[in-house]
Amino acid sequence: MNFHCLARYLGLSARYHAVAFFASFVLLATPLLAASDAPQVYAGTVGASHVVVELEGSGDNVTGRYFYRKHRLDIGLIGTWTGDRLILESRSSGDRLILRRDRSGLAGSLTTKGARKVPVRLAPLGTQAASDNEALSGITGLSLYERQQLADLTLVAGAIRPDGSRSVRDWREPISGMTLFRIENGYPAPALEKINAALERQQWERVSQWFACEGFDGKSGMDISEAKAPYLSDDFVGYSWFASWSCAGAAHPDFGTQGYTFDARTGRELQLEDLLYFGQLPAPLADTPAFYAYRSDAFAPRVVALLRQLYQQEMQPAEGQAVEDQCDYADPSVWDFPSWYLTGQGLYLGAYFSRAQRPCDEPDWSVIPWQHLTRRSTEGSLANLPAPRPDTLRFGQLDLTRDDIEQLSLDFDESGVPGLGIALRPGAAKRLEAETIQLLHTQVTIALGDKTLVVASLVEPISEGRIRISGRFTLAEARDMAGQIICTMHLSAEQIDPLGLSGRLPCKPKKRQSAPQ
Repeated sequence: MNFHCLARYLGLSARYHAVAFFASFVLLATPLLAASDAPQVYAGTVGASHVVVELEGSGDNVTGRYFYRKHRLDIGLIGTWTGDRLILESRSSGDRLILRRDRSGLAGSLTTKGARKVPVRLAPLGTQAASDNEALSGITGLSLYERQQLADLTLVAGAIRPDGSRSVRDWREPISGMTLFRIENGYPAPALEKINAALERQQWERVSQWFACEGFDGKSGMDISEAKAPYLSDDFVGYSWFASWSCAGAAHPDFGTQGYTFDARTGRELQLEDLLYFGQLPAPLADTPAFYAYRSDAFAPRVVALLRQLYQQEMQPAEGQAVEDQCDYADPSVWDFPSWYLTGQGLYLGAYFSRAQRPCDEPDWSVIPWQHLTRRSTEGSLANLPAPRPDTLRFGQLDLTRDDIEQLSLDFDESGVPGLGIALRPGAAKRLEAETIQLLHTQVTIALGDKTLVVASLVEPISEGRIRISGRFTLAEARDMAGQIICTMHLSAEQIDPLGLSGRLPCKPKKRQSAPQ
């Protein structure tokens, strides 16, 4: 079961889909008591060992789970009421429970796979039962059973280590081994407090997942669950978490990566649309029909178009190979809900495929460089870009220098209305095409330094490396605009089309400049 697809239906942001699917399929039980649809949680003993049990049922069918407080790992249960007896079995441990209601709750016996029989006594656990773990108070979505599972656990601090100009410290939960960093310094105190609090919540959620993934032979089904090295910059704090698992009851083993990114100045956790967004603001709310439509109809096709410009060879299908090895990264459907996280090179996006093509998942090359990102502020508008140099031409968020321009000329449309044509050199032309793919169907500003020349609606990508600045200009206005560009950007005579422009400039063009290699 794919992590990315299930997010649409389950609405889970902190858990891997296969684990969430397992929980919904095996652990979501039906009520034990006919009058209630809520899970019934019990605490008690199995022999001399303390346990917590969660049961749900529908009619006579009952499913659930339990854990020994000493080990805390989930053991799944499934069974039925037969008369006044509840018979439950565990497929992973081979345990068999036979229980009856009594005044205190449930009582009966457990018989192990080795035929050892011990008494069982269970009493209902109140919803206000304490977990003795203050860190869990800030975590929403944990059930009473899960809070009991994490009760009394503590995190052990590691040594402080440098990370660039900042310092971080790892914290480890000893039973599961789940380890995640905290930031010691280098950011504003309010932001640092929010980020570290979120990191602690995320770590406890991973610990809960580790216990909830039922394995075999008394072990967790989580094979790997670890955070990768953090990305720390003046603007962002981020990291990715990789896990692979084989939980009892799941159809097959699986794996996935989930990224987390924070605004380093405010501590706010960011979403993918805060960093890469194709469309009109504000972005649609997550988990809404408009959001899913945007991801499939706008986001995924634009990502494919952008990656085709950036990684032409990698985006070619692997023809002649077996179907499972034909990783078609040009298929938009593999990019609509990618894994993502920040790196030093930009934003990593991880494609996902059907089960038969899982080796194609998360290629190592699919990074969107920083210059193609569109970071938004908390108010929903594009965050402030660095002030452009006065001698640059800015198209959207792309800055063009004199070395990017092949030629500037007067340009007339079919009706004879004058404008300007700017032909770019090959490297700049590729950057422009990628930028226009990203900004398609938006209002784009073309500016000279901080002076706006024109604002226009971008209706198609510019693939020929030629910008046309048009409007209701007179010939004199078009020539005046050309003069501003030539003089401000210090263009050479060879970069100016002599037809209509030479001899009419307010400055003297520079001497010939060699084209960049």
